Amino acid sequence: MRNLSLRFGVLRLVAALYRFGQSKKSKAVTSHRTPYGGLPRSLCLTLLLLTTNHSSAEQTEFSTHIKPFLDTYCVFCHGQQKAKAKLRVDRLSGKFDDRKEAEWWGRILEALEFGEMPSEKAKKFPTKEEVRLVMKWIGDSLSHQGVAIENKSDAEGFGNLVPHDLLFSPAQRNRPIDVAARIWRISPKTLEHLLRAGGRARIISNPFALDKPDGNFRDFKGKYQLNSLMAEQVAELALEAAKGQVRNNEGHLKVSFEKGMKSREVYQPLLIRQFQAVLRRTPTEKELQPLLAMLEKVDGELGRPRGLQAAYAAIILQPESLFRYETEEPVDPKHGLVALSHRELARSLAFALTDLPPPNEVLKAFEQKEMPVKELLQSEAQRLLNKDRNAKARLLQFFQEYFDYEKANDIFKDPIKGHRHSAPALVNDFNRLVEHTLEKDKQVFKTLLTTQEYFILVNSHKDYGSPLAYNLSPDWKSTTKPVRLPKQQRMGVLTHPAWLIAHSGNFDNDPIRRGKWIRYKLLGGTIPDIPINVDAKLPDDKTMTLRERMHVTRVDECYKCHSKMNSLGLPFERYDHYGRFRFEELKKPVDTSGGIKRSGVTELDGDVKTP
Repeated sequence: MRNLSLRFGVLRLVAALYRFGQSKKSKAVTSHRTPYGGLPRSLCLTLLLLTTNHSSAEQTEFSTHIKPFLDTYCVFCHGQQKAKAKLRVDRLSGKFDDRKEAEWWGRILEALEFGEMPSEKAKKFPTKEEVRLVMKWIGDSLSHQGVAIENKSDAEGFGNLVPHDLLFSPAQRNRPIDVAARIWRISPKTLEHLLRAGGRARIISNPFALDKPDGNFRDFKGKYQLNSLMAEQVAELALEAAKGQVRNNEGHLKVSFEKGMKSREVYQPLLIRQFQAVLRRTPTEKELQPLLAMLEKVDGELGRPRGLQAAYAAIILQPESLFRYETEEPVDPKHGLVALSHRELARSLAFALTDLPPPNEVLKAFEQKEMPVKELLQSEAQRLLNKDRNAKARLLQFFQEYFDYEKANDIFKDPIKGHRHSAPALVNDFNRLVEHTLEKDKQVFKTLLTTQEYFILVNSHKDYGSPLAYNLSPDWKSTTKPVRLPKQQRMGVLTHPAWLIAHSGNFDNDPIRRGKWIRYKLLGGTIPDIPINVDAKLPDDKTMTLRERMHVTRVDECYKCHSKMNSLGLPFERYDHYGRFRFEELKKPVDTSGGIKRSGVTELDGDVKTP
């Protein structure tokens, strides 16, 4: 009963401390937004009474830019000769006081957002700049008529909707950014480190398990809120860590009290030490006093050393230990810009590069207030990259999640005669290629996407089959140096067996998944989710090649999305689902034709014959 009372008492304490901390940090939950950033698959438009006429300026914009865009890219499918979906863009007037026309503009906005228009059969394709201009005009026009558009520019998976030139154009270098202070939940790795620092406790359950969204980064999940179930588990872990730490101090406590020392005299140095171990800072007097008062109260009700256990747990459960945040008062009232303190800069840098709180030497370095901030960041970033093994692992993790090749370990493959499959060995080969490229640190992405050099590491009997995945002979002599493979067979990591397997099924290749990855990750595009009423399966016909079975994706309602994926993924049919180079499938020559279409870059678009 005493344990139960303590548990609920500490949980109430934690809740109070958490609320107190959050009240101070309540500004830290807004995020950057970009106008007209994204729309749901079924357009979410709340059409109100359309009473206001377009201004003459907007009508001029329609005549000057919008109508020529429609005539050039849309009339081919939506004009007098052909009116797909019963839409005639040549009849649109640009006047939004007509309810039906406003609805059509809403549908056009959605189609442009997801690249569904123009269709693959169009004669010409617009640049991304042209599309954004039209989208902004439609969005502004709908907004003036009282139409609410769901903004998804900062939603998970919609980062590609932020315009490239807004992010990287030199003209935008000095543009003020509308971004508020930020807050993230810590990762499982950080929680485990925190518990070790707090009391050398093992993380027996993981309330912060971050499931990596398909094709995305683990960091996305870090912004989710801490719910009641997670809070209860974290409290249990904190109590367990505190219990172990108190046990380690029992001898010291006994001797101190036998000497007649007062409780505050005994406990205050211990609490300061806990703050320094967990939060990497010395507490203020204002922070210590309520903890000491609570400690004495719990000791009085439950006996020593229950109070110390509760106080230790409360320090572990401080908001700044469970969340990463960047909050200070704005220093630029006009733009609301936030200047991070030196301590926050140290935390942000360490978390970005190591996924852990800053080590003492980094904290100490950032105490140099006279040194320019940029120089501090540069020198400490270099220090972490050179000396901290966590930083190298964190860099590798980025490439693992960007190329998503670790997923090869989750793809089951049947053993077949004459071939040994070991996904972990192939993933290890890919890791070494990334590390090797990072060591050289010259045009990293270009090198990874075009290299003919591969690492084929044979470290154990399980790896003996790895050379076969690269079409090397079974008696190939292993080496730790990079191996140059023929250009006709391999070029870059997209022809690496680990990537090919990761983006395949258990028994087949998956050109759709590969094409989606290329569209999303390399070309910066977006593809809507599969509609809930669609059974996305290919026919199971053993006499047809995979390309032949994909004929079902050519129907109009499917192909508006598949046209953005199929032609990008099908050239990789040059490899089987074990990642091996081949010329035939079902005794038929493999067709590797495809193309890059609607990339938004005219020079890039065109047909291709091979991967």
